[in-house]
Amino acid sequence: MLSTDQGSPLLRVVVIGAGIVIIAAGMKATATVVNLVLLSVLLAATLSPVPVLLSRWGIGRGAAIGLTALLTLVGGVVLIVLLARSMSRLSVNLPTYQASLSGLVDGISAKLAARGIEPDQALKPDPARIMGMVGRLVGGALSGIGYGLLTLVLLVLFLIEMPLLSAEHSGVGSLRHRLDESMRLVRRFVGLNGMIGAVISTINLVIMLALGTDGAVLWTVITFLFAFVPFGFMLSLIPPFVVTLLEFGVGRALLLFVLFFVVNFIGDNVIKPKIMGEGVGLSPLVIILGLLGWGAVLGPMGALLAIPLTITLKQVLPILLEEPSAPAPRS
Repeated sequence: MLSTDQGSPLLRVVVIGAGIVIIAAGMKATATVVNLVLLSVLLAATLSPVPVLLSRWGIGRGAAIGLTALLTLVGGVVLIVLLARSMSRLSVNLPTYQASLSGLVDGISAKLAARGIEPDQALKPDPARIMGMVGRLVGGALSGIGYGLLTLVLLVLFLIEMPLLSAEHSGVGSLRHRLDESMRLVRRFVGLNGMIGAVISTINLVIMLALGTDGAVLWTVITFLFAFVPFGFMLSLIPPFVVTLLEFGVGRALLLFVLFFVVNFIGDNVIKPKIMGEGVGLSPLVIILGLLGWGAVLGPMGALLAIPLTITLKQVLPILLEEPSAPAPRS
C-alpha cells in the first residue's frame, strides 16, 4: 500500500493538490469572511514596519503601536466618509444621467436612421434599465460601508497584535523564514505600487476636478485600488469616462480618456518598471494564472489580493512539496 511518505512523488503531489482544492472550495464557500480577514492582514502587514520606525525615533513601543493604530483608524474613517458622500451624490444624480443617456441613444439612432440604417429595437440600450442596474450597484456599495468599517477595526487589531508575534524557528528554509520573506515581498509590492498608484491617482483626481467629472473622489479611490490589479487600468478608466460622457458629452469625455491614458501609460510602463526593478519574482504567466485562480475562489476581491496571495503561496509551496526526511534508525 502506497503512503505519502514512502510512495511515489506523484502520489504526494496528488494528495497535496486534493488538499489545496478542498481548501479552495472552503474559501469560496466563506469568501465574504475570508476576504475580510485576508484584506485586514494584508493592510496590517503592510503597515507593520511603521511602529518599528516610530520606535527608532525614540517613541515607546506601546505608544508607537497605538499612534499607528490611531492614525490608521482616523484616516480610514475619513476615507469612508468621503466615499459615502461621493456615492450618495451619484445616487442623487442618477435621473440626470438617465436623461443624458436617453438623449445620447436617441441621437445615435437618429444618425443611423439618416444613413438608412434601422437599428434593431431588441438591441437598442434601455436607459431606464441601465440606470436601474447602476442604482442597485451604488446602493450595494453604500451598504458595504459597514463592511469597510469592520475591515478597519480588524486592521487595527491585527496591527496591535503583529509586533507581539513570536519569531522563533526562523532559520533559513523554515516555514517562518519563508513567511517572513513573503511578507517582505508583499510589503515591497504593496508599498511601491501604493506609492506610484497614489501619485497617478492624485493626477487623475486633478484632471477630473478640472473637467468637472462627478464623483471624482470615488473614481480616484477605484483608480488607486486597481493599481494593485494586473492590467486593471483600463477597467478603472471606464466609470469616470462614462460619467463625463453623460454629463458633458463626447468631447470632454475623450479629453479625459486621452489624459488618463497618457498618465497611466507612463506610470505603468515607464516609471513603475524602473522603481520596481526585479519585481516580485512572478512571471506574467503566473500573474495571469493567479489572477484567474484567486478571482474564481474569492470573487472580485480575489483580483485585488491575487499577487500577495500568489507570492505567499510560492514561498510556502516548496515546504509542502519537500520529501519528508527519513527517521533515524534506532540503535
